Amino acid sequence: MPSPSAPPALVARGVDGLLVGWLAVATWVTVWLGGRLGWDASFLDLSLVYWTGAVFTAAHFGLSYHLAYRGGTRAVRERPVALAYGPAALLAVLCGTVALSLAAGPDAARTVTSWLITSVYVMTSWHYVKQVYGVGRVGAAFAKLKLDTWDVRILRYGLYPLWFLGAAQVLESDGGGYLAGYHVGFAILPNGLHDVLRVLVFASAVPLVVCFARLARRSGRPVPSIMLAPYVAAFLWLGLPTNPLLTLLLLAPFHALQYLAIGHRAEVAIADEGAVGPLWWLNVFAGAACGGLLLSRWAPQLLDTQFAAHDGPRLFGAAFFVFLNLHHYLIDASIWRSKGGLVKAVVRGPAARAAAAPSVEPVPISA
Repeated sequence: MPSPSAPPALVARGVDGLLVGWLAVATWVTVWLGGRLGWDASFLDLSLVYWTGAVFTAAHFGLSYHLAYRGGTRAVRERPVALAYGPAALLAVLCGTVALSLAAGPDAARTVTSWLITSVYVMTSWHYVKQVYGVGRVGAAFAKLKLDTWDVRILRYGLYPLWFLGAAQVLESDGGGYLAGYHVGFAILPNGLHDVLRVLVFASAVPLVVCFARLARRSGRPVPSIMLAPYVAAFLWLGLPTNPLLTLLLLAPFHALQYLAIGHRAEVAIADEGAVGPLWWLNVFAGAACGGLLLSRWAPQLLDTQFAAHDGPRLFGAAFFVFLNLHHYLIDASIWRSKGGLVKAVVRGPAARAAAAPSVEPVPISA
């Protein structure tokens, strides 16, 4: 348990900035320089990169479930839509799609499955930027920065062009791709819109820079690393992607690492007194990682091998992908609310610190 006089941190003050953004920034710079110098990714063991990223990504899925359902039936009663009705409705749709596909062939429900997968990708960058905003607000609360109405609006909505840019990649006429054998994307936006949105992304960075400069001037000290690093990383990886393959492999793990850092703070803050320690956190992380890998990798692969058409798309892989991601978005939008107990725990810290330090107004993590 941190001492009451210790300064607030997600994991530790010396590494928080790295975990929530600076490591992603350093990696982006390395990849960018490598491209300018003619390097490629052949010197990397991409399978190692993939599985390392898969572990972190799976762990952040598992940790979100652990935080959401920690209270058992009480947690479900408090958030019935996110924790009961929503996942039940989504599960019913997916089970019906799977049953139809198994009975009539993989082409029978291909359109519905493609639409569901596309909805995940349309919401992915929204989910990413909402987390960036939330972590940034926590960093401001730790530093006791006073944010006025315009600061809050700029910090929140200045990231939305990144969401639009990400969504356009799967909604343009020549956009989209394939996942598990299913087509991703719908041709509903004109070609060339992506370039227009990229200009909007660059323009949206200007008020954010001005906002950070104003905060530094008013406080008389640099903007805290926990607040600045997520924004820099988001604009580089979402707005200025370099190597497409490495962006695909690394963006989700960096997002997951950011989530695990703030999730660590939440887990420590709400843990029973005396339970916190390195071995305790290792158990939480390992359990979340194993559970996430089971649901996102091993179970769907086993089901596809046993039941799905071997020459068709990976039906169960697509179904698990849709359920885990959409439910994860719903969970996070529910548990990270401005007046929720989890946000208060993150901002105020463990009970010992909350009792000794003046309370800090909770900050909104999700709209």
